[in-house]
Amino acid sequence: MYILSQIRNKMKWKLIAVLSALIVGVVSSIGIVSYLKISAMVKYDVQRLSNQVLKQASLNLERYFYSYSQGFLLISVAPDLEKWLQLDKGRDLDSYLLFQDILKAYGQPFFFQHPEILSITLYNENGNEINRTVRYGFNKDYKFYVSDLERYTQTDNFTFEVGVSSNYVDEAGKPMAIPVITMVKKLRYGKHTGFLKIDIDLEPALKIVNELELGDNGYGFISDVGGHILVHPDQMKIGDRLPADMAAQMQDKPNGAFFRENNREFVLFDSVQPTNWRAVVVVPYREFARSIILIKEITLVIAVAALFVSIVLAVGISSSFTKRIAKLRKTIKSTVRGRFDTRVDIEGSDEIAELGVAYNAMLEDLQSTVNALAESKVQQQRAMLSALQSQIDSHFLYNTLESINSLANLAGHTQIEDTTIALSKMLRYTSEYSSTVVPLSDEVRHLQNYLHIMKIRFGDELDYTIAVDPGCDSAYGLKAMMQPIAENSMKHGAVQDVPLLLTVAVEWVSIQGDPYVSVVMMDNGKGFPEEKLQEISGEINRINLSPLQHGNAHIGLLNTHFRLKMYYQNDPHAGISLSNRTDCTGAVVTIVFPFQGDMPRTR
Repeated sequence: MYILSQIRNKMKWKLIAVLSALIVGVVSSIGIVSYLKISAMVKYDVQRLSNQVLKQASLNLERYFYSYSQGFLLISVAPDLEKWLQLDKGRDLDSYLLFQDILKAYGQPFFFQHPEILSITLYNENGNEINRTVRYGFNKDYKFYVSDLERYTQTDNFTFEVGVSSNYVDEAGKPMAIPVITMVKKLRYGKHTGFLKIDIDLEPALKIVNELELGDNGYGFISDVGGHILVHPDQMKIGDRLPADMAAQMQDKPNGAFFRENNREFVLFDSVQPTNWRAVVVVPYREFARSIILIKEITLVIAVAALFVSIVLAVGISSSFTKRIAKLRKTIKSTVRGRFDTRVDIEGSDEIAELGVAYNAMLEDLQSTVNALAESKVQQQRAMLSALQSQIDSHFLYNTLESINSLANLAGHTQIEDTTIALSKMLRYTSEYSSTVVPLSDEVRHLQNYLHIMKIRFGDELDYTIAVDPGCDSAYGLKAMMQPIAENSMKHGAVQDVPLLLTVAVEWVSIQGDPYVSVVMMDNGKGFPEEKLQEISGEINRINLSPLQHGNAHIGLLNTHFRLKMYYQNDPHAGISLSNRTDCTGAVVTIVFPFQGDMPRTR
């Protein structure tokens, strides 16, 4: 009862029970099924494995022969081959030069890919013959028209055969008997005929056959449809005939498998395209029969050992899970009570450890957000106090400016009168705190008042143009976003002895199908220094990533960008961008914000 109670109430014991039951069931089932079925399955598996090995060997042989045929046929259609077939006997130099051109263009890549190629021979009906060996030397008396021509005169196209060639000698000049693949093609170009012959060493095929080993005594070999052994690990058997019972089982069959009762061995065979060969694998029965008892005993031992180990692992693994989950649960409870400084200490690199790392990161982000919101509240209170103070001070300034305007009017000083009127309008515009956004026409008028004052101050040293797209007349935007940029241009962009020209263009644009307002402000000053441009652009990117981390930088460009990102929080295109003019004669500042034709809700 106690154990059942623990399983019901504790996740640890639930995991132990589930894992133990699962592993015990699986291991027991595997042991019982393996013990009962192993004898039948071993025979099947050996046959299947042998068949896979045989198919792989056949595919390897087919790949070699396909590559041989492809290279052989490529040489046989060489354009210079037609010229060579027309040569008369005795034109040895021309024969040699054309032969070298053929080899250089088509033969060398083929020889490089297949170093087992022994020789290449060309022969034409005029009796002209040329031979080249790659690895060994030719018998000094060897001539194609003497040794081989009679065998191939009746062929119409392509001959592919295997045999033992005695046409080669080693470095000491001693005759050699080499098993080779001989490929011969009868060539026709118009009235001219000839033969192309290539001998290929059977070394790759022998290597593939030698790899056909299953167990200590299993082996493989290659035979033809006539029952002759072509390739065998024991070279003494090359050329022998297959045993009668084996040949009868394989007769007229492209592939198959059978069991030789007298010899107690499995035989599997498969055809090798495009030849008339068959790859054969022979596996003695004793190779796998002796393994049956051993496999049974090993299975039983493993089943018992796995049973014990599984229970130990179930306890250890479940403890590892539940212990760390309990730590995470404890931390989550403390977070619910408002303790954001608590961190999860979970070791390891699995999913539970990753969950702990992610939870710690979430707590850090949450704590940073709470701190930023608190700081934002403090700054908001300070801004409200500052706004109230500014409203009190602005009434005094309005009255003072009205007095100065009256005196200037009485004295006939029109410039002073114009300046005070423009300044009064600017103060009224900036001191109005009831709305965050204003009609774009009011913002443009505010900029015009500022530039009018600056024009009175600097005279011919300043000129400006403002062009507004009529489609933007009904748009709304943030208050006081253009004037700080113009002021920045006046302060930092002027070049000595060069009048400053400020150009402002307000246009309606489409970004990804949505309407936006684009304000481009450029001057003809000295532009942004490269280091300063990179520094401010980097700050703009940081504001894009985390606006709440932006401090009061006292930089008009950054503050304007910050205000745009905070107001249009869900719009990635809103903000400002900086650049220099292409002719390096001034700075360009572009403001982009969504086109809003109605008074937006105050945020």
